[in-house]
Amino acid sequence: MSETHSADPAVDGLPRRHLRLLGEAADRLLAAQDPAVMVDELFALIADELRLDAFFNYRLDGDVLTLVAYGGLTEEQAATGAQLAVGQAVCGFAACERRPIQAFGVQASDDPLTDFVRDLGIDAYACTPLVHGSELLGTLGFGRRWTDRFDADELTFLHTICHYVALAKYRLKIEAELRAGIASRERLLAELNHRVRNALQTAIAVVRLGAADTVDGAARDALGGAAARLEVLAAAHRPLYATDSPSRIDIAALIESLVERSDDEPVEVMVTGEPSLPIEQAAAVALLTHAFLGAEPDAVTGIAVERTDTALRIALIGPAMGHSRPALDDSRLVRGLARQLRATVTRADDRLTLTVPGRDDG
Repeated sequence: MSETHSADPAVDGLPRRHLRLLGEAADRLLAAQDPAVMVDELFALIADELRLDAFFNYRLDGDVLTLVAYGGLTEEQAATGAQLAVGQAVCGFAACERRPIQAFGVQASDDPLTDFVRDLGIDAYACTPLVHGSELLGTLGFGRRWTDRFDADELTFLHTICHYVALAKYRLKIEAELRAGIASRERLLAELNHRVRNALQTAIAVVRLGAADTVDGAARDALGGAAARLEVLAAAHRPLYATDSPSRIDIAALIESLVERSDDEPVEVMVTGEPSLPIEQAAAVALLTHAFLGAEPDAVTGIAVERTDTALRIALIGPAMGHSRPALDDSRLVRGLARQLRATVTRADDRLTLTVPGRDDG
């Protein structure tokens, strides 16, 4: 058994047909989505050109190599080599040494490292460790039964292909880890949102019960207002539980949920663009809008929500909405929420307009 020490072979001297295959293989590997299918398709692409009879693709799982893709073997043969210890057989030795290993004249050899491939009738075998940086991902080996060797160009080609495979497998591994991380984050966020919802509902119930037990009218009204604002916060958080991407809130749907006339007359909500805000801003917008709606719930006949490139505008429309109300417009609640949002509130004609600056990309 001979050993090849180069881990990054030059490809300048490869035959033109091999360079063409390398280009096509690179294109396929860049677009691959499944590691095992990727290697199956790669073998199908290069097998005829290099007259290959078999391949073995092992993945490193801790201290064990697991066979994840293969070709040119029966299921029984694949089961025999389903797992290898690092250092065992040609592939295990390549993984241990982290360098390409080739075995020629296998059928005439008594080297115990070649026992597995010899039993498969393979006479020439070339195995390359799949390494990215300092991380060993597995091995990829190719075998021939019809001859006892590969020439130098063929070995250079196979080792280069394996380098491309290592890059593609590392990319897929990182993408899978990112997806798992995002899924974990979303599960944690969903659990947090669930707890926030329960806490808000408990707080609303406590405040409502406190209001019901209070004989002082002013205190009862104050507690009722506090409960109403807690319900607005709950309404702002509610959309988070019904989406797979709980990051932004549909402002039009949120505002529509706040509209409640005592005479049950419908209030038209007109939407331009796709208005959305992060939950923190959405909650503040909901509280501010609720403050204006709560003062005169029956004065609102329509609501216009518009998203432009630079701002979100919410217009409460009705004959009385354009009239100045200093006690409300200058209240601590309105001024505090407007300052938090960097928003402006204007009254003109038949509407009150709340303008929140900021791009729609967050």
